[in-house]
Formats: sequence, structure tokens, C-alpha cells
Amino acid sequence: MSLPQPNVQRSFFDVSFIANDLFESEDRFLIFRNKILPILERQRSALACFYCDDNGRPALDPVMMAGVTLLQFMEKSPDQKATELVKFNLGWKFALDLDIQYRGFHPTSLVYFRERLIENQQERLFFDGIVDALREEGLVKKRSKQRLDSTHVFGCVAQMSRLEIVRKTLRLFLEEVEQQQLQSSLPEWPLLRERYCDSDINWSKQTKEELTKRFLEAGGDAWRLIQWGENTPLKGHNKSRLLQRVFDEQFERQQEQLQRKTIEAAGNVKNPHDPEAQWATKGSDKQWVGYKAQVMETVPNGGQAQTKGTPTGQFITEIITTEATASDLDGMQRVLTAQRDHGQDDPSELYVDAGYVTDDTLAQAKAEGREVVGPARPSPSHHGVYPVDQFDVDVEKKKAVCPQGKISSQCSLIHGHDQIGGVYLRFEWAGQCDGCPVRKECTKSKAGRRIVMVGIHHDLLQERRREMPTDEFQDRMKQRNAIEGTISELTRNGLRRTRYRGLAKTRLANYFIGAACNIKRWTRLLQWQPIAT
Repeated sequence: MSLPQPNVQRSFFDVSFIANDLFESEDRFLIFRNKILPILERQRSALACFYCDDNGRPALDPVMMAGVTLLQFMEKSPDQKATELVKFNLGWKFALDLDIQYRGFHPTSLVYFRERLIENQQERLFFDGIVDALREEGLVKKRSKQRLDSTHVFGCVAQMSRLEIVRKTLRLFLEEVEQQQLQSSLPEWPLLRERYCDSDINWSKQTKEELTKRFLEAGGDAWRLIQWGENTPLKGHNKSRLLQRVFDEQFERQQEQLQRKTIEAAGNVKNPHDPEAQWATKGSDKQWVGYKAQVMETVPNGGQAQTKGTPTGQFITEIITTEATASDLDGMQRVLTAQRDHGQDDPSELYVDAGYVTDDTLAQAKAEGREVVGPARPSPSHHGVYPVDQFDVDVEKKKAVCPQGKISSQCSLIHGHDQIGGVYLRFEWAGQCDGCPVRKECTKSKAGRRIVMVGIHHDLLQERRREMPTDEFQDRMKQRNAIEGTISELTRNGLRRTRYRGLAKTRLANYFIGAACNIKRWTRLLQWQPIAT
């Protein structure tokens, strides 16, 4: 498709002429037209590379499609409803600067527009445009304080048993075989089609022995189809790779015998319709299949409390969608890297919870001239003995003092331990544990010796643990609490459960959700200013 030329002429049927008096200065549609539409117009040059210069029929105006998508996420409307609002809603026509007689477009055009953004790796184009405009307005300060937290995102898939996963994967593969008209070269085609495409079995009424038999039967069929597909045009096809992946995750071959794997990894396929949706758990009561989102938001300078009833002046500066199994530490690094890559400075102070605070993250922040403000987790206590945080460790002097006041006799610098990894310090109290009155509370080793191993930045972690009970630290941590309200707001806008399948589509949707949230906050702020003055 070719890029359409913007229509600069105005007719008497333009909404701005007919119904301009209907929209007051505080109306959200007027604010969208005056503030957001010019921001989208700035992205026209970036959108031009999605289309041909002079080849093919003219496409729908990409700036208009971007505005429709933003309004769609602001009002939580599906594609069909959004196209109806473009056609019949006067406010939408006014916000998008359309003619009153504009007849709209087919809902699939929104699908194609989102696909163009993903194919050209421009998922965050409009999110960045809104953040840049907020920075120009002075609402997002340079190197401002920020807060960060993560939340789970349910995938757009149903939960399946291991047998259903294998059978559904086989069905998808067989449907691809039929679509490419390769069934004539598959000797077992009638049996396999009847078994996996046409059968309707109530699995809840099957015995455990029957389910095990069916599972191994499906594994054998999958193995034969994998071997058959190596000599067909399906070799390297995404459905072939999916079948191979599911087989490797669910089965193992030992001496030509097919066996079921007893251990199921967290990164396994949980539904073949969305192989990227992963199972993850957080705490003892939260489990989900889907993705994880890292949300970064600004913090008011000076720590002033927001007056009740006034709109917030804080905005989302980053929203990163990761795999469900990705750790918060990895997510924090992705957020900081994404901000640097898109022209944003690192926050001077980053308020987080305990999942982001380790000795390494504190040391990295100190080296980069910023501060990570958050509680540190207590040292784990193994077998009921004294945890590491009961020992006073001086990394610089390579000395450690036990709870009984005895100074360590030996300190070793160890590199690349198999269990811990990295570099750490090992403290020992040679000959000092004999006769200690609390030796049983300090160590359970047969030798009766206590050994303490800490990272080379343990002094920063130790300092944070001592700082946590103070009133000053507790007051500072109040700045983090508001991120919970932001995640709640994003959840109400659709962040908790994605409407699309696949990590790329979910990432695109979350960027639009973040942009819609920023626009709503900006709109409320503009609506409040005349009242406040």
C-alpha cells in the first residue's frame, strides 16, 4: 500500500465547523485534538517507512489509525466497537479531526496497523512520543526520581493438561499438513486425523491408566510425524518446530523406549496456541501462565504528599513486557537499558521493593551515580542457625565478627563457586568455635565450625539492613507505595489480562495501555488547572 497524503482542506461538513461549540475547553475530546493529535502528527515521517511511496492503493491515514488505537485503549473498546465509534460518535470524529460524513473502515484494518508496527519494530513509537511531549511540557523532569514494580499478565490462553498440550500440538501440525495438501504422502493420515482432529473425548471420565496410555500414544505419533516431516516442505516450519519442542519437553527416549518426563520445567509450552506464554509463580499463592510487566513511574520531587482529590502529576516513563519467568533483577536492567536507549536519563533515586535489592544492584547503582532505595531481604537461616546478617562483616578490612564477639581468623577470596558463582569472601573462625556456648545455635556441621560466605559488596547490603528500621528510611519508602495504585489503574485499563497472543503483540498492547494511562492523567491535570486557579 502507498502512503496517503494528509488532507489539508476543510469542508463545511468538518466537525470543527458544525459542532465546535459542543466541546468546552475542559472536554477530553478537545484536549485530545489539541494536545495528542499534534504529537501523533509528528510521527508521520516514522510511519512513512511502513508504506510504499507510490505503489499500490492508498492506505488509511496512519496518524488517524494511531489516534483510533489510542482512543480504543483509553476507552477499553475492542476493534469492532472502535470502528463503530469512529463512524457514529461525534466526540471521536472531533478528536481525530475527521469529516462528519466519514464512513469509517473495517475492523481488520486495526489488526493490519498493529502488525505493521510489530513488523517494523515500532511497538513503542507512540508511547515514546507521549513521554517526549510530557518532558517538553515540564511534567517529566530530567533525571527525576522514579519508582519501579512488576506485575503479572495472564495470557490469552486456556489452561491445559500435559496430554491436552501434546494432542493440541498434533492437531495444529495436522491442520498445517492438510492446508499444504501433503496428506497423500502420509500413510497414517486417516487414523491420525480421526484421532486428533475429529475425536471428542471427555477426559474427566477417563481412568489414570487410560490417560497414561493416551499420553504415550500421542508421544509415539508425535515422534513419527517429526521423522516424516524431515523429508517434506514442512521441514523448518514453525508448526514443525513447535511439535519438536513439545515432544522434547514432555518425552524422553531411553533405549528406543518412549517415556514420560517426570519433571516439567517452568519454561515449557503451556498452550500451543501461544508457546511464549510461560508458567510462573510469585509467593505462595500467586500462579499464572502468561507474561510479566515492569512499570516505571516518576516520583514527586521533595516527597510532597498529594492533596486528596487532586489529580496526580506523575507519569509512566517505561513499561517493559518480559517472559513470566524473568526475574525482577533482570527486568530492572531491561528497564534502565530501554530508558537509556530512548534518550531518557537514569533516575537519581529509584524506589523499589525487596525483589530488586541485592549487594550487586546497590554496588552498580553507586558506581553509576544513582541510588536504589528499597528494603533488603533478610539473610536466609539454614537449619535454624544464626543467619549471615547476625555477623558484623568488614569487607575492606576482610574481617568478620560473630555474635559472640570473636573476630574471624581467616578470609579467602573465592572465584566462580559452582553453587554461588561470581566472586565472594569466605570467613572462618579456626579453633574459636570449640567451647562456644552457642555453637549449636551457630552451626550444624559435623566439624563444629562456622563458615560465612558473602559477596564482595556485602557491606552495602549490611548497611541497608541496618538503615531499614530507622524513621528516615521508613519515610523515604512511602514514595514507593503509589506504584501500587498505578498498577491498579493499568489493570483496570487491561494490563492484567492480555487480549492478544504472543510476546510481541502483548508488548505492543502494554505500550498502548501505558500511553493511554499517561494521556488520561495529562487530561485530568489539564481539566483541574482552571479549577485550581
